[in-house]
Formats: sequence, structure tokens, C-alpha cells
Amino acid sequence: AYWYNDQIEDYAFDIALANQILDDAGYLDTDGDGIREMPDGSQPLTFRLQWANDIPEAPRVAELLGQTWSQIGVKTEPQAVDPDALTSLCCPGFDFDIMIWGWSWGPDPNDPLGVMRTDQIPTGSSETGYANPDFDALYDQQAVELDPEKRRAIVFQMQQMVFDDVVYIIPYYQYEVQAYRKDRFTGWITDEPTLDLSNHKNLVVIEPVQ
Repeated sequence: AYWYNDQIEDYAFDIALANQILDDAGYLDTDGDGIREMPDGSQPLTFRLQWANDIPEAPRVAELLGQTWSQIGVKTEPQAVDPDALTSLCCPGFDFDIMIWGWSWGPDPNDPLGVMRTDQIPTGSSETGYANPDFDALYDQQAVELDPEKRRAIVFQMQQMVFDDVVYIIPYYQYEVQAYRKDRFTGWITDEPTLDLSNHKNLVVIEPVQ
């Protein structure tokens, strides 16, 4: 898509490398129970893995994540939580370890980038507590840039910054089934990488079938 920086190389899935990184950092399984401990031996690497209980696929996702992370000596404690309760735990309380949730936006990058601004921490819109003055400045700059190519370059720079700072770790990308009535309307935009009927461009070009 136009705003997506496809030059960023995603994190590799490498169990052996992950184990080596943890070993080198001093997170070892000193008691042989299959779970690593903190370098000082104070506590095991056990993390709460929570999700909103209205996400039907989340239990299976949590199961797969738990199975994968067990291969590197990390234990998860899965728990489905009421959405309102999870919101209270999340933002701005930050009383969670790992959370499965999601956002949904239109095609413009303003909203997904906006939740990572420092001023969103006290509002409850930031799940991460990410605070970076350079990112904030770039956000303000792209928000008023009228040249699409110049704005795109700024947005690409911001995506690289988010990736380098590991603001989020995205475990999976969700596919959606979308339906549209080609027997009633013509002109649907269907030749883009994804078909999103919330894309406002569709609504300004479709016409009733004559």
C-alpha cells in the first residue's frame, strides 16, 4: 500500500537465535524445570498473557504463542478478560505483561501513528507508554505536509523509528472477509493489495447499476 514502508525487514523467526540471545543475557534455566529465571535467580520468566474475551480467535492465538515461547524457556499464563476490565488494566494503568488486542483504521496513517505520541499516554489511547520527542515532532510535521511524496517520506521514517524502538511486537495479522454488492453498484476499487470497504475512496467512485 502507498503508506506502507516495505523496505523494513521484519523480525526473523529463529528459535535457536532467541535461545542464544537469552543465554548470553544471563536468563538461564538453573533448576531444570524448562523455564528460565532472571539473571539474579529471583523469579522465573513467567508472563500474564491476556486478551479481551470477545475476540473469538484469541484463545487459539494464545495457545500457539505459549507453545512457541515454551521452546525458549518462557512460560505464559493465559487469561481471557472482560474488555472493559482489560482497558482499565491496559491504559493508562499499564498493569499487564502481554496483551492480545487490535486496532482498526482507515487507509490514512494519521491514526495508527497517533496512538504512539507521548501526549496519548495520559488519555488511555497508548498501550505502550512510548515517549519519543523525535517521533512526536515527525508526527506533527507529517500532519501538515501537503505534498504526498514528502509526507510519505516522513511516514516511512516514523515506521522505521517504531520498528527500531520495538514499540509493538505484532504476533499475527488478521484477515477479514468483506462483501460488496456488484449487482447494485459498479466502480468498486478491487485492484489494491487489500480490499477494505471502509476505504472512503470506494464511496466516492461507486455508482448505482443502471
